[in-house]
Amino acid sequence: MLRILGWAGYDTGLRRAFDSFTRDTGIAVSFKGVRNQDEMHHVAQTEAFDIACPTTDRLASWLDSRLIAPLDEDRIGFARIDPAFHADAHTVIQGRRYGSPNIWGGAGIGHHRDHAPLDPAGLSLMALFDPAYAGRLTMREDTAFVAAGRALEAAGQLPYPFDDSYRFEDRMIANYDVIGAFLADHASHVARFWFSEEEGMDAFRSGACVVGYSWDTTMAALQREGFPSNFIAPIEGTNCYLQNFVLSAKADPGPAQDWIAWVNTPQGSAQYATAFGANPTATGARALLPAQDQSFFAASYPAEALAKLWWQPEQPLWFVKHRGEYARRYRMAVEG
Repeated sequence: MLRILGWAGYDTGLRRAFDSFTRDTGIAVSFKGVRNQDEMHHVAQTEAFDIACPTTDRLASWLDSRLIAPLDEDRIGFARIDPAFHADAHTVIQGRRYGSPNIWGGAGIGHHRDHAPLDPAGLSLMALFDPAYAGRLTMREDTAFVAAGRALEAAGQLPYPFDDSYRFEDRMIANYDVIGAFLADHASHVARFWFSEEEGMDAFRSGACVVGYSWDTTMAALQREGFPSNFIAPIEGTNCYLQNFVLSAKADPGPAQDWIAWVNTPQGSAQYATAFGANPTATGARALLPAQDQSFFAASYPAEALAKLWWQPEQPLWFVKHRGEYARRYRMAVEG
């Protein structure tokens, strides 16, 4: 039995992919879904797994925690991944490959087309804090600092470049003090925090929120339901994440790497990405996505947006620790 630790909220689509994999290989799959990166890392430390799905910015912390083993590039069919998504600076650590990219997506401006009719041309992340939508904003309490921080950087209001927040602890604190003060001043804008895909969707479905710092997949899923939603890539560049498969240091590498190899085929990659409504990474997979998904991502990522993607930097353990404390203070400011 192959044990996969992944993302909650996509059970129907993932089960289709797992069933296809089982038919093709004879390997059965058990699945455990979690809501966010921190929970995935915690579960991996306390429960047995074979494959997990952290993003590139977290791979170093998984290795530091001695959770993962290197991958065999030939065994997993790594050559079938589009070179644009190899992300060697993050997936190759100490000369060995620890991550196999499988889907990518981004966080940007989600909005209700009727109640928040935003013009996508040159739209800044600062639009999230427009007084017109005060009290109707949804965000995650941690990545709100990315949205506000990059908007403040573009406005020349941070003491250091925002990317320095991930490289230097003192600069992270200096920047996050400014960002935290800005968010506290706009605390009344937030109607609801979200953590999972389903919670992000419910924030809009409920009518409580009309704008959000949202995943593209959230807005795509709402569109598939017929909800009048759009995703806009901000002028600062969409905050993009590259999801990876990692191999548990305690796993049987055979079946686990067979799963990765299956997803690295065009058909497997398209089916896996369709489960999330996200972008696949295998060469040739994009053309196999459902037509609605292809249309959504073409509209969300015009050529100028694809040229400005901002890939989430690695988040070292000291960063994650401080980020959690800033997020806690922000929640307190919002909830009073």
